[in-house]
Amino acid sequence: MKSIKSKIQVSMLAVVLIGSILIGVITAFLNARGIDDMMTKTVGPATQMAADAVEWRMDHYWTALQEAAASDIFQTSDPTAPELVPIRNDIAQRNGFLYTGKMDASGFSSTGYSYANEEYFQQCKATMKPYISDIMNDGERMIFLLEVPIVVDGRFEGVVYGGISADFLSDIVVNLAMGSDGVAYVLDRRGNVIGHREASVVENGSNMIEAAKSDSSLQDVAELNQRMVQGETGFGSYHFYGDNKFVGFAPIGGNQEWSIAIETSQREFKATLDRSIFWTILVIVLVVISTFPVAVKVGRSISGPIQSCVSRLEQLAEGDLHTPTPLVASRDETAKLAKALDTTVLRLNDVVQDVAHHLGQMGRGDFHEEITRTYWGDFKEMEASIRAIHSSLKETLQQLRQSAEMVADSAVQVSNGALTLSQGAAEQSSAIHALSATAASIEKNAKQTASAAEEAEQFVAQSSTQLGISVNYVKELNTAMEKISNSSMEISKIIDTIENIAFQTNILALNAAVEAARAGTAGKGFAVVANEVRNLASKSDEAAKATKELIESSIAAVAEGGQVVVQVTESLDKANSIATNVTTKMNAAVTAVENQTASIFQITEGIDQIFSVVQSTSATSEKSAATSQELSNQSLLMNESVRKFRLS
Repeated sequence: MKSIKSKIQVSMLAVVLIGSILIGVITAFLNARGIDDMMTKTVGPATQMAADAVEWRMDHYWTALQEAAASDIFQTSDPTAPELVPIRNDIAQRNGFLYTGKMDASGFSSTGYSYANEEYFQQCKATMKPYISDIMNDGERMIFLLEVPIVVDGRFEGVVYGGISADFLSDIVVNLAMGSDGVAYVLDRRGNVIGHREASVVENGSNMIEAAKSDSSLQDVAELNQRMVQGETGFGSYHFYGDNKFVGFAPIGGNQEWSIAIETSQREFKATLDRSIFWTILVIVLVVISTFPVAVKVGRSISGPIQSCVSRLEQLAEGDLHTPTPLVASRDETAKLAKALDTTVLRLNDVVQDVAHHLGQMGRGDFHEEITRTYWGDFKEMEASIRAIHSSLKETLQQLRQSAEMVADSAVQVSNGALTLSQGAAEQSSAIHALSATAASIEKNAKQTASAAEEAEQFVAQSSTQLGISVNYVKELNTAMEKISNSSMEISKIIDTIENIAFQTNILALNAAVEAARAGTAGKGFAVVANEVRNLASKSDEAAKATKELIESSIAAVAEGGQVVVQVTESLDKANSIATNVTTKMNAAVTAVENQTASIFQITEGIDQIFSVVQSTSATSEKSAATSQELSNQSLLMNESVRKFRLS
């Protein structure tokens, strides 16, 4: 266990160390935040200003080419026309182009060559919008080729183009570098570096997006470049060439779809922060070293007297009330502690001596002496307890003396009563035994009655179930009768239709006979056929009428049968309802018999319990008689023992 001296020393050193570390950490954090904020507020606007500068420069080129594309001479002249030469040279000289020219709709250029298959010509022709080529080498230098379409009445008539040096982007980004390790660069829409302070980077076509596909260490650089290609504005960071880089980037507006980034070295800008952290750590070490002697001295001045008091308290805990307490020369709380310890030992000694005296007297059976000593503070409770023990024991012994005499007299009476109780218990046991046999016989009969009632309930339930099945069959018969009735009605309708057909056929036969008569000899054969058709129609009508009478008779019979079935169904429903009521009553009867059987069983159990209690009471009464005799003997011994105490 650590000593109080070591705790004081460790606590002081810990407070100083933690406080110094917190100050250092807070200072470093604020410095880092300040540097980050400064870089954010500096790089962001600088990047946007650079993007605006490049856009302004490019807009100047685009405007010159657009004006040329809108002029009549470029729209109507052949690309190699002599009159275009001075105009092209003037545009190039005034606007900073390396050269300008025209391509017709087929791609034939002022240089005398066709560029119809070049990607920049095809894109400009397809979109009919200004287009800039990827960075390329024209044999002497790295250039960009700007193309503006010539559109006449909505038709593509060619392009006006102008070549510009790519060095102007490198000139811009060189002046944007922040710090000796910082760099700025421009990316085109494919992620190629087209502007950098190192010309070799541009000439070699550096593309981190493509390079990251084979080198995973460039993944974070490629992700940020991908954001630039997508036209985002923002900030980011990545690890490149062994250093953490902080990057601000912004898109360059206009027709070129470029993006510019300014990259700064966090290591370079945070060098002052590293120095600040170093000096903070050095100051913390010096403060801790200087604090150590002070902590040792303070710990010793406090722990020495406390250790002496602790040793005396350990002796006190072992029961030593005579060894003197240590002396402390100081005037602080440790001196008060030693003085309070001395007073405590003296008063404990007084209390212990007085308590030992009175307890010794009571242990010897002497209760004549009264307790008169007054204690201090919480020892008053001990004083009250000693007085209470003395008074309580004294009163208890006096009551025991009186009670012993009364117990001796009562023991004889208890013995006589126990003997009488034993005899009565034996008689009760015999009577309860006979009652138990009778209850068992009643219980057996009740169980037989309950069993018979349950069987009757099962028979009634089976009858009710069979009756329900019969009701269902009658209902199905009723449904069948209704279907027969409906079918008869349909047949009756069909017969009516047949009668109508016979009637119409008869009329047609009459008409045919009339027409045959008009025809004379030529219509005799037709008259015979008409007569036969008429006879058939008459016979069909007679048969239909006879069938209709039979069907109507069947419908009437079915209707009467349906009424009978309905009456039978109603009768069976009533019988089923009555059977249900009978089943309900039988259930109630069975439940009542079961309840009675359960009650009889409970009565039998109660009688058995009473029989058991009576037997136990009989045995207990016999034991009580023996115990009362022993109690009488012990009361005499107790009376003799109490008389030994000296009571006032």
